[in-house]
Parts: sequence; C-alpha cells; structure tokens
Amino acid sequence: MVFRCHPPITPQTQVIMSTGSGRIELEGLLSLINSATHDAMAIYENSGHGVPSVHSATTHPLDAEATTLSLRKAIRTLEGACEQLCTTLAPPNHTLLNRSMVHFYPTAMRVVVEARIPDMLIGKPQGLSVSELAQKSNLEARKLRKILRALATRHIFREVRPDVYSNNRLSLTLVDSPAADLLLLMTGMVREASFSLPDTLTDSQFGPSSDPSKSAFMYHHKDKGLNGTLFEYLHANPDVSKRFGSGMVGWAKLTDNASLVQDFPWNDMPAGTTFCDVGGGIGSVSMALVKAHPHLKVTLQDLPNVIEQASEFWAKECPHAVQEQRVDFVAVDFMKEGPVKDHNVYYIRHVIHDWPDASSVVILKNIRQAMNANSRLFIHEYILQAVTDETSVGAMNTALAPKPLLPNYGAGNMRRMVSRSFSFHGCPYYPSDPDYNQDLNMLCMMNAGERSLDEFIALGAQAGLEFVQLWDFAENAMVEFKPV
Repeated sequence: MVFRCHPPITPQTQVIMSTGSGRIELEGLLSLINSATHDAMAIYENSGHGVPSVHSATTHPLDAEATTLSLRKAIRTLEGACEQLCTTLAPPNHTLLNRSMVHFYPTAMRVVVEARIPDMLIGKPQGLSVSELAQKSNLEARKLRKILRALATRHIFREVRPDVYSNNRLSLTLVDSPAADLLLLMTGMVREASFSLPDTLTDSQFGPSSDPSKSAFMYHHKDKGLNGTLFEYLHANPDVSKRFGSGMVGWAKLTDNASLVQDFPWNDMPAGTTFCDVGGGIGSVSMALVKAHPHLKVTLQDLPNVIEQASEFWAKECPHAVQEQRVDFVAVDFMKEGPVKDHNVYYIRHVIHDWPDASSVVILKNIRQAMNANSRLFIHEYILQAVTDETSVGAMNTALAPKPLLPNYGAGNMRRMVSRSFSFHGCPYYPSDPDYNQDLNMLCMMNAGERSLDEFIALGAQAGLEFVQLWDFAENAMVEFKPV
C-alpha cells in the first residue's frame, strides 16, 4: 500500500519584532487576529450561506457539516491570539479571578441540559419566559433566571427581551443528542474527578502511581468500594456505559472524525482497501469514513460488550454497509491479543492516551504482530507541543505558530488540554485549549495523558514501529508508522 506524502510542515510566516517590545507584540497579535478573522469569514462566505451570527435562532449550514482544515487553522490562530491579547492587557488579578470562576458555567449547562430547556425552546423563536420554562422543567424560577442569564452572557441562549429566552446557535447544540450526552459526561463524572485531583496528587498511594486504577476518578469513588479502572466502572454500570458510548459519538462529531474523512487521501487507495479500527467503540468514526469512502472495507474491534452495542448501532444508522458486508465486527482485548491480521490500515484513535507507557507499548506490539510489511498504523491523537521553542525530531515535524503566539498556539490548542464547544472543565470561549485540557482530562480519568510527537516516536520504536510522518489536522493529528 503506497500513501501519498503529506505536504511538508513548515512554520507559518512570522511577525518580525524586537524582544521586549510590548507594543510591537500587541500589533503582531492584532495583525494575526485580523488575518485569521478574514480567513474564517471568507470560508463561510464561500459556502454560499454568509457569515453566521451568534444571535441567530437557527444553525448555520456549516455548523452541522465537517469543519474544513482551513477553518480549523484560522480558528486556532484566532483563539490563541485573542486569549494572548486579553491576557497581556488585563491586570493579572483580573485574569486569574475570571479563570478561577469558570467552573460555574459547566454546572449551568448541565442544569439546562438535564432540564431539557433547549428542547423546550425548539420552534419558539419568540422565546419563552423564565416562569414558563420553570413551570415546564419543575425548577424554581428565581434560580433558573440566574442560570439562563449567566449562560446568555456567554452567548448560550439569547435573551430576546427581559426574562424571555430563545435558542441560538450554541444552545441548539445542547438539544437532546450525542453532543448533549457528551456535555453530561464532561460536566458530571469528568468534572467530579477533576475536583479530586488535588487530593489525589498528595495521597501516599495514588499520588506517585501511574496505574489507571489510581486515577483521580477512582480516588473520587474509593470510599464507595469501587475498584479497578474507568473501563471496569463502565462495564459494571450499563446505563453510564450507554451514555458514554453516545457521548463518544458526540465527541467524534464535535472534534475530529471530519479530519479523518476529509483530510487524508483515501481516494488514492484502491477498492477493497482494508481498514481495521482498533478500540473503535461503537464505530461512529468508521461509519463516517465508510459513508464518505464506500470503497473501503472496515473491521471494527473492541471489547465484546462494546461490539454488541456497535452491531446494533450500525444496523440502525448504516444498514447498507452491514448488508453489503463492508463492515465486520470482531471482539478483541487489545491488551491480551492482536487485531485481525494483514489489513492495509490499522487505525487507533484516542486509545493510547488512556494508558501509561508500558501498557501503550503492549497495545502497539500486539498491533505490530498483526501487520504485514506493507501495512501502516495511524495513531490519531492530540499531539502536545512545548510552550517554548525546541529543536527535537518531533518539533521539526510539527507546525509552529506564527510569532508572537506561543510556539504551540497557546489557547488555540488547548483542547489538547480540554474541548472547544463545551470545554470539558470550562465553557465556550475561554478558548478551547484542546490539547492540554484533554491532557488533564486523561490524567484525571485514566492517570494517563496526551503525548508529544517525540514520545509517540519513542513508543513506536519500543514496539518495532518506524515513524513515517505526521498528518497535521490543526486540532489533532495522525502519527503514521510502518513495521521496522
């Protein structure tokens, strides 16, 4: 199997400035904000539907479609520059106090999702009064008013007139859906674990350990007699596991399945190319891939109980692929055995970040044993970058942000720390910071985390895999390996 080479990654044009000049740095940030804003507006206008408004009572057509790579790159620069600009100009105590209080917004979002407030406002562009919403949701009106006002201040819902609220583009995302299930996961079990992190770090048994059973999540539940890891907890709680699976569908839609489908040259591969999704859950990402590229044949692999859910999910959502035998469902425990042998592509997404290095090497060795000489492995994860300039192999294969941004784009890459639309422990804008928030998320839930490209290269070498290249999708990336 021959893959078309990804265009080489080169640093973007950098703004020239003298060290220590605050004004020049701010002018550079303003220039980046201006150019990134116009880039994003052009993408929306070229869609034929115009630039969206945050006050719109309907979704923009691009809201429900896969975000283009160019838009993701523009937003990455815009978020990083806006955050850095505000942090530079605002007094430090102002910034730190604001950041210390962001936990109220996930709580408020959880309240409205559980009460189905967004669902009540469907088809009501004129809005409903707080008293009506309180009566329908069985919530006290005075308290609900405070919650809705706080959210509307962050552009979730619109207050059309005093004490009357309607949906807008952001609140429509919270209508009962996999995305709403994702929000409930992140504002529930993930957030609870994050609150236990300080105590976990100073505990004599949990603090020094890298074992998944010694995570902040397990620490939070230790007085309830819960043992094992997050996955054993999910296995023992089917209702939570079902919501978790639905939430992961929402995660894929809100984050990175578009990049897999759109930004890799699948059309260059011949009909019948085999694609093994290792630890793919119920297969929401593979399903998007099969729908867009029907010449691929997918094998979906996960634990038996997950594969059972997956076959039901596919029978309902993509029956033609099942009927045409373009998808196989094969149970596997990737810690104990390898996936099916001799596939062209092995794909593992958001799995390695669940495990410490030793366990990750075991998983990769098991995949390596299934590969033939022409197979390729793609690890789809968030790739951490240093906050300062570096000259490692990983740094030379990773795009650096234009100056005066931090080399890793700062807040533009924070979902590698949490998430954009919801931010696992935050909320919309205080920008997404994807990679590094996600890193903390995995620390709390699995005692693991995201990795740099150099760390992935080192893991691959221990498993008999040679680094080929990095496919940079702006919010996330795929690390390509071949057998040594």
